[in-house]
Amino acid sequence: MGWNDFSLPVRGEAYCNEDGTCRQSEIARCLPGDFVRVEREPDNPHDHMAVALVSERGTRLGYLSRTHACWIGSKIDRDYDVRAIVERVRQTGCLAAPLALVVRLNLDGDEPELPEPTYARVVG
Repeated sequence: MGWNDFSLPVRGEAYCNEDGTCRQSEIARCLPGDFVRVEREPDNPHDHMAVALVSERGTRLGYLSRTHACWIGSKIDRDYDVRAIVERVRQTGCLAAPLALVVRLNLDGDEPELPEPTYARVVG
């Protein structure tokens, strides 16, 4: 696993996009390891520091939190090669709850790698 790989949650996954596409439907199609485009949105009317995450099919999945967007966005603005993949899609509780998405990022231009699964070991 890359030393500069890290995981971040995606925000705003429950909303629909302005073009009518459904983020939840697109997230349901995502698999671990799928490429995710990381895009700055300086013209975003809600947050000029916004960083969107877009599926390999071109549908916006959501955004980084403001704190992470300021940090990652500043890297993108300085021409860092930020790359991302889907780490996991998870259900957030009951079946009617929206899906949540976690992405794996790398700031060095390397392809992020999925973390090794960890399992609890029961001795007895």
